[in-house]
Amino acid sequence: MYKALSPAFDFTVNNGNGSFISNIMIAPGDTGPNKMEIYLSNNMDQWTLIKSFTSSREKLDNLVIPGENIAKYVRVRCVNNIRGGNLVNVRYIQIKGLPVE
Repeated sequence: MYKALSPAFDFTVNNGNGSFISNIMIAPGDTGPNKMEIYLSNNMDQWTLIKSFTSSREKLDNLVIPGENIAKYVRVRCVNNIRGGNLVNVRYIQIKGLPVE
C-alpha cells in the first residue's frame, strides 16, 4: 500500500534488460488514481510518454500498452485521484510483458 501526492512509480523490468511491455495492472486503494500516464525508457534520463489513461473506477485497472514497446524501465505517474484531489492510494502495480531474448 502506498499513498502520496501525485506519485510517480519507477520500475526496472527484467533486471534491466529489454522487455516487451504489454499491459500494466493497478489495484487502487480508497483514493485510487483517476488520470494516469505511462512512460517507458531505456535509460533513466529520457522518458517517453506512451499513453494517458483514465481509471474505470473498478477494483482493478488493466492498462493495455499500445504498439510494440520494448523498454528497460517503466514509470506510472498518477496525476490525480478518483475524487479529483492529488492524494493517491495504490495497493499494488503489476507489469506484464515478455523478455527480449
